Amino acid sequence: MKLTHQELKGLQQMIEKTSSKVLNTYSKDNRVNSFNQDVIFIGDSMIEFFNLKRYLPTLNALNRGVAGATTKLILDNLDIILGKINPKSIFISIGSNDLVLLEYSVFNTFNSITKVLEMLSLRFPSAKLYYLSTTPVVSTNHPLYKKIYIGGRTNGELKSINYKVMNYARSNDITYIHQFDDLLDTEGYLNTNYTYDGIHLNPKGYEVYAKNILNNL
Repeated sequence: MKLTHQELKGLQQMIEKTSSKVLNTYSKDNRVNSFNQDVIFIGDSMIEFFNLKRYLPTLNALNRGVAGATTKLILDNLDIILGKINPKSIFISIGSNDLVLLEYSVFNTFNSITKVLEMLSLRFPSAKLYYLSTTPVVSTNHPLYKKIYIGGRTNGELKSINYKVMNYARSNDITYIHQFDDLLDTEGYLNTNYTYDGIHLNPKGYEVYAKNILNNL
């Protein structure tokens, strides 16, 4: 169920407001704090809503997620998001929102993801990069399906992005962490035990998400 032009415009305006608030918070934080974290998580809502202290307590990590982030938002605000931190490891979840907010194809989304990864590699040549794959959504006819959040993105598109990034990562010394399959139900959609709205993860979902990360460290 693709968004209408009016629905998309409304969503874009909402994301612009919420992401600006988050970025302003990060900007203020950059001015008053000196960071000693070894690990930084950046990207979309999968990161912003990811309680690192709860699910990955052994990592000395900083969460700089921005709900609704696209590859463009990340590239345009990289200095604010990264601050002065000089991480040893960078985890990034990005790309899913490009399909909706930027109306990108799978191919254009993949190209934009690689631009983000290339930028991070250039900026932090000694840091280890981890790409956290896109995650699935529920079926369009499921009661949890929320059109304004899912916006017409499909599991087929999300899997295609993952496949392309996986192959790219293998050739560019980037660790690809596949989150998609472990979050599926028997019919190939996001398991409703792991979500409260058909796309974002609940605590049980984040337990799976965190376990996959720990298994790749």
